[in-house]
Amino acid sequence: MKSIVFDNAGTILERVTALLDMSTKKILFETNTIGITNQKNDRIIVVIQTPTPEIIKEHGTIHDFLKEHPTQFEISYSHERFSKNDVINAVCNDKSSIEDIKTSAKSLIDKYNIEICSGSALIIDMKKGRIDYVYTAGGMFFKDTRKVIDYINKLGLNIYIASGDNKQSLSKIASILNIPQSNIFDTRDMRGKQEIVEMLQKNGNYVYMVGNNTNDQLAIKQANCGILTLEQGETVPDSLIKSSDYTINSIIEVIHILKED
Repeated sequence: MKSIVFDNAGTILERVTALLDMSTKKILFETNTIGITNQKNDRIIVVIQTPTPEIIKEHGTIHDFLKEHPTQFEISYSHERFSKNDVINAVCNDKSSIEDIKTSAKSLIDKYNIEICSGSALIIDMKKGRIDYVYTAGGMFFKDTRKVIDYINKLGLNIYIASGDNKQSLSKIASILNIPQSNIFDTRDMRGKQEIVEMLQKNGNYVYMVGNNTNDQLAIKQANCGILTLEQGETVPDSLIKSSDYTINSIIEVIHILKED
């Protein structure tokens, strides 16, 4: 039995992002949020599960929202293990507000004609106890995404998505691409993605993993066949390239790999 696991943003979805730099209050249209987070080992990414159109109706500080709604956020990327309480306590004195999320969301919508709003998130410096960036992400399917997914469905492989993005956006993507909702794993960090690949292998699957950045590295290494896609155009470390069995520049090349393998 063969299965294929896809990351979402940067892999099947061409990602666009509007980051509000909290130190300058300037908007950056930079997609490589993993790379920005990796600039400091103490930084983490926190994904807000509440859909962006709903959260921007809220008021007050982001800290208060996290404290009052602990089920509505998840840590999707970190170098160390942190709990939700660690996050809430770390930003207790941070004054970033829901208005900052609204600013990033409006900037994204004004600049891009997105198909999917992936939601809003935070880059937090846990050591300094501050929110460095507030951002909203979205995107458009790469031009060959639907063709690749249709081909894999016809082959009869089980298709999964394991992503750091929130549940609502991934559910919409699954519906569009005809992927079972039960095969969607949201807000998964590096270890979470690896665990999904490992679980499938233990169930007798030969697993392909397709990802695009360091948050996919453990899963790519764990997979029977690890595929790194560079279609998003982001700079990635050499260690990630070396961890992969294949490096591709377009998702359409997944079809060629499946035909050869």
